[in-house]
Amino acid sequence: MTRVLIVDADTDQVRSLSRAFAKNRPDITIMTARSASTASHLMREQSVDLLLTALSAEEDALQLLTWVHEHSPETEVFTMAERGALDPEDKRLNGAAGQHFEKPLDVRAVVKRLCEAVNQSVRGHLDNVSLASLLQLLEMERKSCTLGVNCGDQQGWLVVSKGVLVGARTGDLQGEAAAIAIVAWPGANIAISRRAVDPGVEIHASLGFILIEAMRLVDEAARQCGHKEASGSGWPIPRRTWRPTHQPQAGATFDSTRPPGELGLPSGASGLAVVETSTGNVLRSASREDCPIGDLARLASQLLLQEAATLRMCGDAEGVEELVLSTTTRCDVIRPLSATEFALLVFAPEETNLVIARLELDHFIAVEQAARSS
Repeated sequence: MTRVLIVDADTDQVRSLSRAFAKNRPDITIMTARSASTASHLMREQSVDLLLTALSAEEDALQLLTWVHEHSPETEVFTMAERGALDPEDKRLNGAAGQHFEKPLDVRAVVKRLCEAVNQSVRGHLDNVSLASLLQLLEMERKSCTLGVNCGDQQGWLVVSKGVLVGARTGDLQGEAAAIAIVAWPGANIAISRRAVDPGVEIHASLGFILIEAMRLVDEAARQCGHKEASGSGWPIPRRTWRPTHQPQAGATFDSTRPPGELGLPSGASGLAVVETSTGNVLRSASREDCPIGDLARLASQLLLQEAATLRMCGDAEGVEELVLSTTTRCDVIRPLSATEFALLVFAPEETNLVIARLELDHFIAVEQAARSS
């Protein structure tokens, strides 16, 4: 459960804030303390997600910020004080003045801001989880956090603000280059925290670009170091990729020397097809022998038509953007190419993941549309 600690000797102020929190967010546990020493004692006994503390020129009040910075860096800190009571340049504030409220407080505005901070923040520890998938999830949920990423003796940080990847650092690298390098690390260990880390050079590239460039680095390293596994090297870890390869997989029904205009099956995929929407007829395809691409295409066509009809009944003029059918053994991604055709990508979840599949489907559709326009 999320815990918020309010520290203030003004009991009326604390009571007012506690009531507002209870009304707006009954799921949050509110803890209170009248002094900094009591607050630090409470934080030693149990974790606190967010701290709102009153500050004054007294040494005790400022020492609480130093204690939190050293012993509970994952706790997000907000401060409140009378106008002019503190010097914003005081180093003991440890950056907390950037999240500061002046007294007398607008209780409603303060509670709203703190609730936003709780909603946007996440923390935890993850092992063997796709960093690309996690970043896309954070983007979708508009979360803010710092990701500490470790891979062997390499360490890096990714800074996410309201879902946007704004900074990255590892070794001598910063910004976009650091982000691409970190995302390319295989089997990374990820720690999620609220602790603020200087993002350094700001990242302006989109998350999609970062992920695709990272996957390209992994593929290039795998091609250049194809025999390192036999010599005992642990990186890069052999992996499947959605990048087309010149070496067909065993059981595939396509020729890698295909002429222009024909599809090639990406490594790790079971099937790829361009399908006529109205009939389900496969116009072009590449698939493994054990993948019934024709049957899957007809089923996908029926589902796409039904979904489009349902959206029209609901007054949605934009139509279907994508359908994903998933089981424990297979995942089908259906993406309209035009009013009359759609792309169907079939893969096994244990061989790749939906994030990479979607990125490569974006790439395939861009190439397809460019070819048609020329």
